Parts: sequence; structure tokens; C-alpha cells
Amino acid sequence: MKDTEGADAGTGTGAGASAELTARFAAEVDWTKVVDLYIPLPDGQYGPDLLERLWSPDLRTADDAHGTLHFACCGDGSSVSPAAPEVLPFLVEAVRDPAVKVRSQILETLGVLARAGNAARAAGPGPRPGGRWRTAPAAWPAAWDRAVDALLPLLADDVEGDEDVRAGVAVVLARATYRADDLIDRFLARFEDEPHLSAAEQLVLAVGELAPHAVERRGDAVAWLRQRTVDAGKGEEPDMDDDTEAWLAWMEQPGHDVRPAAVLALRRALRPL
Repeated sequence: MKDTEGADAGTGTGAGASAELTARFAAEVDWTKVVDLYIPLPDGQYGPDLLERLWSPDLRTADDAHGTLHFACCGDGSSVSPAAPEVLPFLVEAVRDPAVKVRSQILETLGVLARAGNAARAAGPGPRPGGRWRTAPAAWPAAWDRAVDALLPLLADDVEGDEDVRAGVAVVLARATYRADDLIDRFLARFEDEPHLSAAEQLVLAVGELAPHAVERRGDAVAWLRQRTVDAGKGEEPDMDDDTEAWLAWMEQPGHDVRPAAVLALRRALRPL
């Protein structure tokens, strides 16, 4: 089995994962499918310790584990490997755990997998130009649909400092185009409560990505985006040093100025498929 310990494994490999979770790594994953796509067996075979390190309190250890999992799941990003449906539930579980130090990086991997899965479904069987194949295992669609359901609550993940995670979740969910109508409703509702501009902007962009795929909500989504292109929200933030009371009042008001993001999103919403 391939040595995946890394230079910092002695700092507490798997220390962040509970005994129950560690047992699930071994019991619920078919590790014969989780391999290095570029190294022949047996050297390219991975085991449960790879997921354990994803929960490591040491950032370098967790980041190395994430990188290994990324390449095992999607290689260069053009296809979904058989490893992906096996470890996907635990990648989502890691994103849901604030103790995991590489949540944003994992979300980037989920986005790559979602895009590759969409491309494989659209391409159908056979090689693409240049001899490249776009494939996804038969287990992928159902696994991805379960992952979407598990990610939805994170749109309202209000842990301090997790606006980057909420924004990343919006980016990933925007690629679940087959659920466009449902997701547009959820994004519009969340926008009203989203306290951070960066996450609000991603919600707007996500609506633009999903609108062309919507059946019932496309018109509503386009109208909503048009409104955002002219809505300045609560305006420019006052200088706290000049007028503390005005700044406090501004902070308590809802509404974001997402006009630049809305213009881009509207262009995406109106593009032909």
C-alpha cells in the first residue's frame, strides 16, 4: 500500500477524527477503488488513513491529504474516477465540520467533480477530440445528489468567519443544474439573510448560472437579477471614526450592493444553452 504519511504525520495524523468516524472510513469505503490514477498498483493503493489525515489539526498534513484525494477522485479534472463516489460522503462531512482546516479547498474539489460529472453526462460514451475521455461511474449521479442535499444546510452556516464556506457552497451547488428551480428558490431566500457581501455576491452569480437551466423559475430569476443590477442596497459604508452611530445603524441594515456581480450573473442567465 502506498505510503501517504508525509513529513508531518507524526504531528497527530487523524487526531481530529473521532473513533466512530475513523471506523466508518474503513467500513463504508471500498478502498480497492481509491487509488492513485498515475501510479500502478500496489504502490498506488490508498487506505483509511488518507481520510483520517483530512481531519488532522496540522494544516500541512490536512492539505496534503486533500491534494491526494483530489487527484484520486478526478485526476486532471476531466473525469470522475471510481474513487469519487466512495469518498464523497466524507468529503462533504469534512466541509460540514468547522474543525477541518481545508474546508474551502475541499469545496474546490467538489466543484471540479460536479463540473466533470456534468461534462460526462453531456458528452455520453466515447472519446472526445484529442483522444480524451469524459467519464463518470454509474454510482456518481446518486452519490452527487445525496451530496447536494447534505451541502444545502451550509448555505446558512453562521459560524463566525465561515462566509468563505457559504460562498464556496453556493459555487458548488450552482453546478447542480438539474435542480435549478429548487436551488434558485433557496438562493433567493438566503440572499435576504446573508450578512456578508462576498457570500451574497456568490449567491447572485449562482442564480445566474442556474437560470438558463430552470423550467419554472427562469423568468423570476432573470427579473430578480435585473433588480439587483440597479439596487445599491444600503449604500456605502460610513466611516466609523467620523460617525460611530451612523456606522452602527448602517451595520444593522439589511441589503448588499451586488450590482457588478448582478450584471455578470444576468449575462450568464440570458446566454443560450
